[in-house]
Amino acid sequence: MPTPLLVDTSLWIEFYRPQGDPRARQALLHALQEREVVTVAPVVAELLLGVASARQAGALLADLGALRLLPLSLPEAEAAAQLGRRLREAGRPIPTVDLLIAGAALAHGCELWHWGDEHYRRAHQAGGPPHRDLRQEGEAAAAPSS
Repeated sequence: MPTPLLVDTSLWIEFYRPQGDPRARQALLHALQEREVVTVAPVVAELLLGVASARQAGALLADLGALRLLPLSLPEAEAAAQLGRRLREAGRPIPTVDLLIAGAALAHGCELWHWGDEHYRRAHQAGGPPHRDLRQEGEAAAAPSS
């Protein structure tokens, strides 16, 4: 069974944007069909903060409600704190909400997908979860070859 996939808020936003990058949408649609995609409460909260209406919130909750919600308890908090200390000691701290998302991915053996969020690259370099930056991949694929 493939590694579970935790999708960060940044990629969900790109997925739902009407003018979002079609490569992001295609990659996430494929993942939703082929892999276990999971979420965490901070991602849900960030997404709900960005909706314009109760109707949009209901549709979003229906979509995200189909995914397994990973817990955020002591093991996830400990993983986040350890990662945060390593990043702080290296002079490269990241926001607590991103630490919690990365800590959950670490604690549950997930790959973390995002849309251009530098924080997860830094987290990975400090021992955080494996990550995939779909924005960077798209830009590299679109760049002219020399």
